[in-house]
Amino acid sequence: MTIFTSGTTRRIAVGAVLAIAPAFIALGTAASSQAQTAPSPGMGCETVHWGFFGSDRRQICDGAKQADGTWQRTRTVYTPSYVKPLSCNLNSWGTSVSCTGGYPVPQTTQAQESYVVAPDTVLPDEPGWLPPGTDNIL
Repeated sequence: MTIFTSGTTRRIAVGAVLAIAPAFIALGTAASSQAQTAPSPGMGCETVHWGFFGSDRRQICDGAKQADGTWQRTRTVYTPSYVKPLSCNLNSWGTSVSCTGGYPVPQTTQAQESYVVAPDTVLPDEPGWLPPGTDNIL
């Protein structure tokens, strides 16, 4: 079965699809801004862009300092949640529109580890102790 549409119908369909695209983009922005891992009370955290083109995040959270000056550190590398961009194309005859995307992709964690740190054992690419309540996003 072949369905023929007028140029006006195609323009309306494409216009409708393009009109809803900003809504999906806005939803994706809101979702990704809430995607970072929330620090636990009593911890200090720092989140930085990480990985290929900075699309991932590295979050470091520190617990309270112990009497001997050491503290527990948790390092998490993750990809924040986002909305797959909506993409629409006309077929080669200009008679139909096909769209993909526009759906949420959940946050994924690539690595997470916890270890004890002392002032003289902090890794060179990591910050010193992060006091409770610190929530740096760089």
